[in-house]
Amino acid sequence: MRRSLRISLLVLSWLALSLTAKAELATSDSIPPDPTLQSATTEEVIKKALPSKKAKGFQPNSTKAVLFSIIPGGGQVYNRVYWKLPIVIGAYTACYYAISWNNNNLLDYATAFRDIKSSKPMEHQSWKDFIPYGADPKSYVNNTGFHEQLRRGRDFYRRNRDLSIIITVGIYALFMIDAYVDAELYSFDISPNLTLSYAPAYIPPTLQTPDSGIGVQLALTF
Repeated sequence: MRRSLRISLLVLSWLALSLTAKAELATSDSIPPDPTLQSATTEEVIKKALPSKKAKGFQPNSTKAVLFSIIPGGGQVYNRVYWKLPIVIGAYTACYYAISWNNNNLLDYATAFRDIKSSKPMEHQSWKDFIPYGADPKSYVNNTGFHEQLRRGRDFYRRNRDLSIIITVGIYALFMIDAYVDAELYSFDISPNLTLSYAPAYIPPTLQTPDSGIGVQLALTF
């Protein structure tokens, strides 16, 4: 009787050990995957869903982009950023109109001022176009106020023409820099983990600012 009881206990112990081993194997099979592999899989999914610009097979050169920018809009065409062409054309058209309009008025005022100051002002028509309609030109020949008006007009439009030229040169350089930056950042991919968060912040008093205050704290995570 005791021998059979011992055998039964041994059998039960063996069954218990077998069930424990099976349970351990089951739990080992349900262990979550390695986070490194999981993150790599996520990145692969993101790359497949959002392919980078490198996959297009075109990589612009920043030096060539600057050289093509010598021609207005050439750098944008080289970088294949065609939506910027209307902006480039509009900017250069406005600059050309400003320079030409101010320069034409400058020539009119400069010619009128030069002719009225000549030895025979009555022989010239340029300054007569500035007097009121029907007025006697002889009454304006020695009119110092009228002379000063022509001089101020000449200086005004010369200053505006020169300023328009400076602005045009600045815009020319700006579009050249834009083409360079576009070429450099053409294959730049923004990380999906890029986030910008903000929260209220308390500003304690300091020696320079004795009063405390409340502001907003910005945090950029990348």
